[in-house]
Amino acid sequence: MPERFDYFVIFGGMRTGSNLLERNLNTLPDVRCFGELYNPYFIAHEKMTEYLGVTLEEREADPMRLVASIREEFRDGLPGFRLFHDHAPRVREAALADPRCAKILLTRNPLDSYISWKLARYLDQWVLTDADSRREAKVVFDKTQFREQLEDNTAFFGALRRGLQETGQTAFELTYEDTLRPEVLSGVARFLGSSGTIAALDTSLKKQNPGTMRDKVENYDEMVVALSEFDAFGLNALPSFEPSRGAAVPTWLASEVAPVLVQPVRSSSETGLGAWLSGLGGVRTDMTQKDFRAWSKDAPGATALTVLRHPVARAWAVFAGKVLPTDRKAFADTRGALVQTYGVPLPAEWPDPAFDADRARVAFLAFLRFLKANLAGQTALRIEPAWASQLAIVQGFATVRPPDHVLREDELDATVAGLAARNGLPGPSGSLVDPLPLAGLLDSVYDERVEAAARAAYPRDYLVFGFGDWRG
Repeated sequence: MPERFDYFVIFGGMRTGSNLLERNLNTLPDVRCFGELYNPYFIAHEKMTEYLGVTLEEREADPMRLVASIREEFRDGLPGFRLFHDHAPRVREAALADPRCAKILLTRNPLDSYISWKLARYLDQWVLTDADSRREAKVVFDKTQFREQLEDNTAFFGALRRGLQETGQTAFELTYEDTLRPEVLSGVARFLGSSGTIAALDTSLKKQNPGTMRDKVENYDEMVVALSEFDAFGLNALPSFEPSRGAAVPTWLASEVAPVLVQPVRSSSETGLGAWLSGLGGVRTDMTQKDFRAWSKDAPGATALTVLRHPVARAWAVFAGKVLPTDRKAFADTRGALVQTYGVPLPAEWPDPAFDADRARVAFLAFLRFLKANLAGQTALRIEPAWASQLAIVQGFATVRPPDHVLREDELDATVAGLAARNGLPGPSGSLVDPLPLAGLLDSVYDERVEAAARAAYPRDYLVFGFGDWRG
């Protein structure tokens, strides 16, 4: 094994997937993770108060002694351990300053992590190896408790990143969703200098809480309101490389006869709202900011609406409506790059009767992986408005006119009907929600892998706007 590192540390937290990461790394012949060596209450594994000849008292007196012990124990490969925000600050500082220590930073959506932690405490079930033993419950979201956990983890990862910057080092950064992808875990193996690869995931651990957030939280609606009080731009302490977007005023739809403004999010529900406004007596579009200010003076107290679509459905709307069709000239170059450069296995012609659910799932997953890289600024293609994060789009709106209502699609019809009634306007004659292209195929394609890939591509959309699983 190359002599690049002497040991490694997984910097993570409870309920972030660190157990799964450890088990998969331990399938490599020349890598071994020794658990939570510096848990305040045990060494390596629960209830163990002595490990490799070192007691809790001896660890407290000389914390780095355990690092020497695991290196001696596993001399033919690279040893490591997991270290959380409340573990051994002295070891954290020593490892952070040591270029011979390989650093892995493991994070997860803070809300998912917090609810998973509450469920594990309530059910007293921290690891699940038999799906038949799964227990279910609902827990109560505690805003103060969540804030404390969030602040602790934000400070922890912020200090780690500053330390890496100041010492000119780099770490391998992973999200919870990344731990479900063997190809990414094989990348971790290469980073550590291992001669092995991870072809398939260790399946001994089972997902403990597979339901939607609404299935898990007793006071779900209260939680959604509470989350709106948090800083939407620092919630998971991960750097965002997606560029800020302009207000896109020319895309806005302003009624000529009513004080209603629609700020469309591309690939969400646009057509139905536009048709409703047209039916009221005309729509102004292609406005400049000067035009918009003039309209605003003529429509005092106007209500601005924007509609969000679930990230899985929105990515599918782009994939099925713009990427799959071979007759869309505007996306021809993008389509070619997706196939040739980014390995998205699209059919050569569309429609293609042989493009069944299995092929569609493989292609859609590849497209979602592309979106993750694209939104992180890691591809040569520009970030299209059709798939830019909804958070970035709404942020852009707010630079000129923040929306009064940020609606999900399932809230759209009722909200517009109420708005019309309050203003003495005719309500919509049917649903304003734009149908998904090839919706039946998406029903067949969707599974946990698709959900995880969408969360990895749009982590802030899920967190800030409170999206659960698509079928939830």
